[in-house]
Amino acid sequence: MQLKRVSSVLLVSALAFSLTACSGNNNNAQNEPAATKAATDNASGNASATNAAGNVDETGWDGTKYVEPITLTTVKGIGTNYFFKNGETMEKNVMQSYMKDNLGIDVKYDWIVTDTNDAYKTKLRLMLSSGEKMPDVITYRGDMETVNMLIDSGQFMDIGDLFDKYAGDNYKKGVELNADTWLPVTRDGKRMALPVLDYAYNDDMLLWLRQDWMDKLGLQPPKTLADFEAIMDAFVNKDPDGNGKKDTIGIATGFKNTFLGWMADISWLFGDYGTLPGQWNKSADGTLSYGSVDPASKQALATLKTWMDKGYISKDSGLKDENGAAELFTKGQAGAIVGRNWLPDWPFGDLLNNVPGAKYKGYPLPAGPDGKIGAQSGNPSVNGWMLINKDAKNPEALLRYYNFFFDNWANPEKGSKFENGFAEGYDWAKLPDGTITKDPQKYPELFPDYADRTHLVEPIYYTLTFEGARQPSLYADTMLKLANGEAPVTPYEIQSAAIRKPENIEAMKIVLEQKDIRMKNYFQGPLTETMKQKNELLNKLINQTYSKIIYGQSPIDEFDTMVDNWKKSGGDQITKEVNDWYNSASSK
Repeated sequence: MQLKRVSSVLLVSALAFSLTACSGNNNNAQNEPAATKAATDNASGNASATNAAGNVDETGWDGTKYVEPITLTTVKGIGTNYFFKNGETMEKNVMQSYMKDNLGIDVKYDWIVTDTNDAYKTKLRLMLSSGEKMPDVITYRGDMETVNMLIDSGQFMDIGDLFDKYAGDNYKKGVELNADTWLPVTRDGKRMALPVLDYAYNDDMLLWLRQDWMDKLGLQPPKTLADFEAIMDAFVNKDPDGNGKKDTIGIATGFKNTFLGWMADISWLFGDYGTLPGQWNKSADGTLSYGSVDPASKQALATLKTWMDKGYISKDSGLKDENGAAELFTKGQAGAIVGRNWLPDWPFGDLLNNVPGAKYKGYPLPAGPDGKIGAQSGNPSVNGWMLINKDAKNPEALLRYYNFFFDNWANPEKGSKFENGFAEGYDWAKLPDGTITKDPQKYPELFPDYADRTHLVEPIYYTLTFEGARQPSLYADTMLKLANGEAPVTPYEIQSAAIRKPENIEAMKIVLEQKDIRMKNYFQGPLTETMKQKNELLNKLINQTYSKIIYGQSPIDEFDTMVDNWKKSGGDQITKEVNDWYNSASSK
């Protein structure tokens, strides 16, 4: 959920039906759910017909599946939004069975880790530092530094020719929507990783507030930063949870790893002063400058220091990553959080479970003292990367796997196998009157073997490509249509209307109405030579100084000293290298 982004990350970062982050599976037909078996039999029949014609290429592919199943090895970081039926795991589940039976692709895991506190990234980096052999495929959401380390390991192939030959039309069209898509992973003209496409605007931020607290205290929606500070003050000092204790905070945020987070984000506050930390912004003179050392960041840090002093943010913010910070909101302690439109799907379900009667609502980000508003954007629409080992026996299999979801899942046709979801009894069920439900709590008999009925079991999350596949423009267009009261028509729209909560739909409309606040990261290239040598040191310098200022351990003017040291310790050279890259990329 980086990607992380997350990676995972992300992140998504993680979500419901593609809208929205050991041994293989050897299930036999006797153990397969009836609905899934029927779908498998149908698809297998089609494959047999194709195979009978003898159309098998040099890789063993007959146009529908591998005649003899092939294996792709990988590793996995499981997000906290992964839910399974009783008896199913990441290694043994309905998705694994379907892809092996219908495409002849058997995904096996060298290891699996629950991806909290950057566990997936840490384990990948340990593999790299120890020189351990990598699996056939690595999928990663999160910091580009880790992606670059994977590329620089020399274990992964140039996928350019592979993409050109095997990528399907739908995948290629999505990649071509943005000319910058390949820039981060291009080395000497070689494309070293496949992009995982995301929905446009899906990573953009908005403000979420505890609406029940707002109503109880008689508060109005914030338009300015001063308005929001007044709301936070009320959240802290007027006992909004009614327990008679002063145990609430204004906003959930965590900056253990970054001040530009995918959830519980605080970079928007810097945007209210005209910059964003952790990325390269365009200056008035057209050159690129690093937001973390921009003088505007000093103003944001002074504000954060005030928020810490007044109890608006948690004293533990410097110890929490995005997931840990979000728990401040979902456990009912914080009254606000800044994050993406899909948070109602996850993790806000935990808030409703933890705090009966809680309500939340999305709002536009408030404007800063001079009317400025700035927030990170998700463009280009990429939320992860897939690298293929040079020694993989069937490197083309990953593209065929991804193509399947673009062609069958991303925007299914009416009457097609996946028009209601992936598998009946998992992420959808049919009522006696023929209508479709996605409510396992209300209809437990239609969703057997659920371990947790407060969350829908969505096999699409189990895919090697995170959420199957996503067509970039589809989600925003659909959500805006639904927000404007138009009736859903296509299977994708119908599923969106069935799964997406009203607060989620309205949130996406807010994002689109406020899309002019997006601040693009203009550096989309690989790590420069000086970044490779100095990034860890320079990032540590910035983050430590930021935290000391916020916690009152250093005066605000320590920021100026840090900037001087950053420049002398490699920052000036990195700035030159970044601008050289930008000028070169812009001239092409």
